[in-house]
Amino acid sequence: MAPTIDSETLLYVLGVVFALGTLAFFASNVAFDLSITVTAALLLVAFVALLITGLAIDREPLDTVAFAVAGLAYVVFLGYIASQYNPAASTVFVLLAASAGLFVGLGYALQENRLTVDRRTARLALLGLAAAGILLIGADSIGELETTIELDDEVGLHGSTPAEEPVVYGDQRIGTLTIRNPTLFTRPIDVPPLEGCLAGTDDRRRTSVDVSYEPRRYQLADRLRRDETVTATLRLQFDLPANATVAGQRVPIERADSCAVTRSEPTLLVVDNSQREAASATASDRPDR
Repeated sequence: MAPTIDSETLLYVLGVVFALGTLAFFASNVAFDLSITVTAALLLVAFVALLITGLAIDREPLDTVAFAVAGLAYVVFLGYIASQYNPAASTVFVLLAASAGLFVGLGYALQENRLTVDRRTARLALLGLAAAGILLIGADSIGELETTIELDDEVGLHGSTPAEEPVVYGDQRIGTLTIRNPTLFTRPIDVPPLEGCLAGTDDRRRTSVDVSYEPRRYQLADRLRRDETVTATLRLQFDLPANATVAGQRVPIERADSCAVTRSEPTLLVVDNSQREAASATASDRPDR
């Protein structure tokens, strides 16, 4: 005889599945600009709140659903911690072992009716957890990362000219990037993508200019704890026609919104493409029409 699933069970299962999606979406930090610390803390608060809710409900299967979603919140919390903090293998082992002991202990206590919470106590506990969550979000909103890009006033386009190639190429320092976290909590950082271009030349199509970081973007830290700072050197790599009027000259450096600008004399433009990169990522997430 084929197993059957009644409509109530199906709806409960769908609710649990959507709860998992909600928790995973929250942990992805796409919709909420929260710090790593507060995101993890709120996931743990959600686990405790759902666990208390399940203990206070004495009606099947609502208590089971609450326990299921609480377990999912804990799994998402543990996965988020592992993905963001990259703990050592021994730490992961301890976390998994402690989690196994926690849930086995909770199951035993429920079976023996040793873990009960009356509704009045549950309400007070949930109000306390809600207040703690609001306080965490409020504290998290104080301050933000400080990103500073300091550029040199000018750069000399001096390099080497291979005998077999009519080009001049070189690699020079043009500034520094500094990102500091003055806030209370650990935060993810996003190193701004920079673009370089040379304006004011006779033929910009034949010039190749690139601004990069040293160390590279992917080699820099992806998160900063309180009062931590990360720095990187901005470097200019250029490849110019040997007969270009700018080869061997010293040219000024300017910040610009885009490379689609003109200058009366050779000028190195440094463009922050953060907004363009974010807009491109948003557009890629939209369904094709």
